[in-house]
Amino acid sequence: MKEKEFYYTDEQMVKDLLAITPISGSILDAGSGKNKVWFNNLQGEKYECEIEDGCDFYKWDKKIDWIIGNPPFRHNGENQIWKWIDKASQIANKGMAFLLNHKVFNTLTPIRLQLLAERGFFIQHIRIVADKRWFGRYYYLIFGRENKNLISWKS
Repeated sequence: MKEKEFYYTDEQMVKDLLAITPISGSILDAGSGKNKVWFNNLQGEKYECEIEDGCDFYKWDKKIDWIIGNPPFRHNGENQIWKWIDKASQIANKGMAFLLNHKVFNTLTPIRLQLLAERGFFIQHIRIVADKRWFGRYYYLIFGRENKNLISWKS
């Protein structure tokens, strides 16, 4: 069986995405990876989690202003997208922004969008990105506190 190739997020893409993210205050790169491309491009008070470095995002308990990055899509066969957003929405004070694949839209059910709204998080911006090394489209979702949700739903 051929090993699956892994491609890190392109550094210029990270810089472009961070430039449109209204980050202020403390920042957590919740899954910094081996190359730490997001973490290395952050300014100010910054923290990182990387399970391979002994820091598990799911065990992080300190409140932080912003949580950003490119989370893992699967871990031990389990889809991580909703689990990641759910955890981030419990510890972020101001916002969160993640680069995700198209499966994010299957995980953002009306019930989950309502939960995020109750926690004070609304989708503020969606940037569609492409990387020829990756299959399909990717979406950078910025969640913030301003109630101007770009998505509507009926529970």
